Amino acid sequence: MRGVFAIGIMAAAILVAPTVSAFCRTTTVVQKENYDSATMGCWDKDPVAHGIPLFWRNSCVGYSIERSASKKISYDDAANLISQAFTRWTGTTCPTDGSGKSRVSIDVRDLGPSDCTTVQYVSGAANQNVIIFRDESWPYDHSVLGLTKVVYSPTTGEIFGADMELNMVDMTPLAIRDPVVGNAYDFLSVVTHETGHFLGLAHSDHTEATMYASYVAPDTHARVLSTDDINGICTVYKPNGDRAVFTGKVTAAPQCDPTPRGGYTTECLERSGCSPAPVGPISPAPGVLVGLALVGRRLRRRDSAWQRHAG
Repeated sequence: MRGVFAIGIMAAAILVAPTVSAFCRTTTVVQKENYDSATMGCWDKDPVAHGIPLFWRNSCVGYSIERSASKKISYDDAANLISQAFTRWTGTTCPTDGSGKSRVSIDVRDLGPSDCTTVQYVSGAANQNVIIFRDESWPYDHSVLGLTKVVYSPTTGEIFGADMELNMVDMTPLAIRDPVVGNAYDFLSVVTHETGHFLGLAHSDHTEATMYASYVAPDTHARVLSTDDINGICTVYKPNGDRAVFTGKVTAAPQCDPTPRGGYTTECLERSGCSPAPVGPISPAPGVLVGLALVGRRLRRRDSAWQRHAG
């Protein structure tokens, strides 16, 4: 019998950090609505009250792109730009003393097109980390351009799966090639931000950071990682393979295996418990393992661009 797991969807939140370490990490506990991160700093500063930070244990993670892509961008163009976005993070060189490796110890591989366009995680079965284009309707607040959801262990913070949804309804006009002019949305900027969430980073309070929560079209600065973003990805995925985790450290497996947890499939499988819930957790069945949660990370628009209001 497959497990039924407790699940929750985190509401929109801007996570910022104190001056000392501005980059922030997604955690296992949903940020409270009345938490003022602008004055109180990162939600991840207190692992006891606010949860433990998330991370991918594997040295290599796989993702798939919706086969039909979007009316606004072809599969080939989307695949190329999404690959560029992930490479911004995985190709990062970290400050070192010169005696060892300097590149971050996480890689991300495109596993090809997916026929599944449902955000889901099936325990004990094959899965896919899918990137979905919402062309016809957007089921969330229309100020949100991208939403990345991750399934993780609440006891360790290890990420088991992630899905990304892109709001193609409101990204009009969309720029997929240079120059990005007028009021066009830069697709590469959007997905570079969302891939940061995919890897476990939350929002930064540095306005120049890729992980800053707001964007004004047609800005393209989010394509290039700032020092703050680099500090974040280098802290989580150290060049020597260590992961910065609540228990001290975990060393990633040295071999690259991008296969999703439980195996890989391009098809949607019947769900037995891990599906997004509109509010609160799903009650677990008696005697069945409870252990995974689903968290959403949103990128908001400001004024005519990404964010109308903070919160």
